[in-house]
Amino acid sequence: MPFRMIALDLDGTILDPEGRIRPRTIAALDFARARGLEVTLVTGRHHSVTRPYYEELGLSGPAICCNGTYVYDFLAGRVLSGEPFDHGDARRLVASCRQHGVDMLVYLDDVMLYEVLTPHLQKLGAWIDGLSTRPKPELRQVASVEVVLDAAPNVWKFVVTHSDAGRLAAWYAAAEAMPAYSAEYSWHDRIDVMPAGRSKGSRLLSWAEGRGIAPSEIVAFGDNFNDLGMLTSVGLGIAMGNAPDGVKAKVGEVIGGNDTDAIAERIESLLA
Repeated sequence: MPFRMIALDLDGTILDPEGRIRPRTIAALDFARARGLEVTLVTGRHHSVTRPYYEELGLSGPAICCNGTYVYDFLAGRVLSGEPFDHGDARRLVASCRQHGVDMLVYLDDVMLYEVLTPHLQKLGAWIDGLSTRPKPELRQVASVEVVLDAAPNVWKFVVTHSDAGRLAAWYAAAEAMPAYSAEYSWHDRIDVMPAGRSKGSRLLSWAEGRGIAPSEIVAFGDNFNDLGMLTSVGLGIAMGNAPDGVKAKVGEVIGGNDTDAIAERIESLLA
């Protein structure tokens, strides 16, 4: 068995279209851990909305959250390592969003903030309301992101979004010229923005190195452009069948969609 770690994206990957982890996936990951492999969640999500799935999988190690901006230890309840936005860079990003008329979701230490309630946020809020997990994630509407930033909190990630794809693409084109930021599409109408140099791939490799695990000893599963950093830097990067063609074209292997047991089947074959 050449692998020592399995790295997994959540949305669009181990979560099916209804946001559930398939039972066979849970069983396959349990078997992998019993065989000595580490299982690490590597997600664009805030740790508070990662926790329910972390607990469902029965994991004990930290998770990589906000697209590699930080590593979170659920058992200790704290960030182990990470680099939030420089406050000036955060304010300049907000100003850019104002200029282009796009919306923002802002991830702070223990809360996610927004100004405009989008269909995605309505769905997220309903999911949070239905959770039995404690503490529940906090999703809060504010009148002004700038007023919040005046208090100088840690800002770990922005999600820039808009229903007008052209407007969002125009913002993205401008953001690519801003050296302080890393921006990656995580959905057709959402762009994740992190401090420059932060990505799932860079944080995963750094975390694994500290564990004595080489890139060649990691197998990773993902489905979107924000997963490419890890899918293309590990021993085996596997894209889901539901991934965009631009993602599938850049990885070595493509399996079935997240509405199938493709992940479980591939893990089982690796452990056979």
